[in-house]
Amino acid sequence: MTPFPYDDPVWDAAPHCYGVGANVLLAELEKEWSDEAADYLFFSALLHQGTTYPASYLAIPHLLRLAENLTGKPRLMIANLMGGLALAGQQPAHTDYSGVSCTHDNAWLKTPVGQAAAEEFERSLPQVGALSIEAYKADPSHYFASGLAAAEGEVDFATWLTAGENGGFECPTCDGDHEWWLLDAEMGIYKNDDVFGVGADWLDDYNKREFKHADSIAKPRTEPSRISALRKQLGSLDSITDGLFTNFKSTVVCAHCGWVGQHP
Repeated sequence: MTPFPYDDPVWDAAPHCYGVGANVLLAELEKEWSDEAADYLFFSALLHQGTTYPASYLAIPHLLRLAENLTGKPRLMIANLMGGLALAGQQPAHTDYSGVSCTHDNAWLKTPVGQAAAEEFERSLPQVGALSIEAYKADPSHYFASGLAAAEGEVDFATWLTAGENGGFECPTCDGDHEWWLLDAEMGIYKNDDVFGVGADWLDDYNKREFKHADSIAKPRTEPSRISALRKQLGSLDSITDGLFTNFKSTVVCAHCGWVGQHP
C-alpha cells in the first residue's frame, strides 16, 4: 500500500504553496492526466521556485507510482519534479515562504508525519536516480543530470547543474560581480559593472559564439572520481551538461581585484 493514501487526514495539515488539497489534485491527475494540471501541481504548488512544502514530500510515493504507468512527456515531467524535490529536500528550507526540508532541522520534520515523510524521501532516492538517468537519455537536459546528482547525495554539484548555459558569481574577496557563459566545454568570465552591467561586448560574444571580449576563461580542475561516476551513468552528454561537468569548481580570476580561486 502506498504511504499517505489520498483519504488520510494527514493531508489536511499538509499544505502546498497555495494551501491544502494536493491529495485531491494528485487523485484527479491519476484519473485523467493533463499537462496543464500537472504543470500547476508540480512546479507551482509542490515545488515553487525551489521551495518545498509538507505536501511535496507526502506526494513522492504517489508520484513514483504514477510514473510507473506513464511514458513520454508525462513521465519526463515527473522525473523533472522528482529531481527538483530530491535536491530541495537536502537543502535548508526556505522558511520565509513556509518551506520545509527533509534533511535540515525544522519544526515539521520533528512531527511524526514529518519523520515518516523523511524516511520515505530517503527510500525514494534510488528510484529518483534511475528515473533521472532514463529521462536524461530520452531528453538530455542538465536538469535531469541534476536530479541524478541529487539522488546520489552530491548536493553542491546538483545545485551547480541547475545553472544552465550562463550564470554569475561574486568574488569572495572583493564582492565584485561577474557573468559567465558556456561555449562547449569552456566557460568565459566577464566583469559585471555595477552601473553598466556586462555591456554590449558580452552580448556580442554570446551572439557570435566566441569569447573575444571575455576577461578570462575558467580553468577546469581534474574531475573528481565521484563526478566522473555520474558522467558515466549518464553516458554521452549534451554540450551544456558537459560544460557544467567540466567547469564544476573550476579556477576563475576576478576581473575586479585579480583574486584567483575555485568558482564560488
